Amino acid sequence: MVSAGLDTVPGNLIMCLAYLATPEGQATQQRALEEIRTVYPDNDAWDKCLEEEKLPYMTALVKEVLRFWSVIPVCLPRVSVKDITWGNAVIPAGTTFYMNAYAANYDQTHFKQPLEFMPDRYLDDTSSSVSGTPHYGFGAGSRMCIGSHLANREMYTAFLRLILAFEILPPKLDSDLAIIDCLESNSVPTSLTLDPKPFKIGVRVRNQEFVEKWIGKSEERTKHL
Repeated sequence: MVSAGLDTVPGNLIMCLAYLATPEGQATQQRALEEIRTVYPDNDAWDKCLEEEKLPYMTALVKEVLRFWSVIPVCLPRVSVKDITWGNAVIPAGTTFYMNAYAANYDQTHFKQPLEFMPDRYLDDTSSSVSGTPHYGFGAGSRMCIGSHLANREMYTAFLRLILAFEILPPKLDSDLAIIDCLESNSVPTSLTLDPKPFKIGVRVRNQEFVEKWIGKSEERTKHL
């Protein structure tokens, strides 16, 4: 289950960093940082994020990353086990189906302004993306990704820690800017999963003392591995 996410989770993590380095991303990470500091005034978010999920905007950011960057644009095939009636047609048993996850994630009848990166869509109680399927990053139905809960927790923890520890900045050269568009950012369009094209970002430590302490504790906990 862990190895299955080696191609997908990194794609979402990398492209989230790409977005946070944009002018719009600066505002997103500042809002997320303020939420972290408000909910965890004792500076214990680094550890507690492993045990709980109390940041609505951070959760919304994870969902929007999964929607905006369909790391598996076309889901793995499924074969029907019985005849299916669809309108006036009968689809026979044994038919192979592919779900276009990218098209579903950008369906404007379900997602308002689908071409815009908007975590807030998941904070609006009246939004169809809240009342319906939040995204199709894991597929859909009974055969959706078995590791979805693990992936959600991995990304929530990673995004929180990255934003808490570092300020993500644009690169020095415009030529090093990331391509934000989901399809255009893929270096191998015919591949099964998203493989982001190379880009650069800037990283600035927010608090050197805290970061050294956090990393030191992590190294201590995992020194036996």
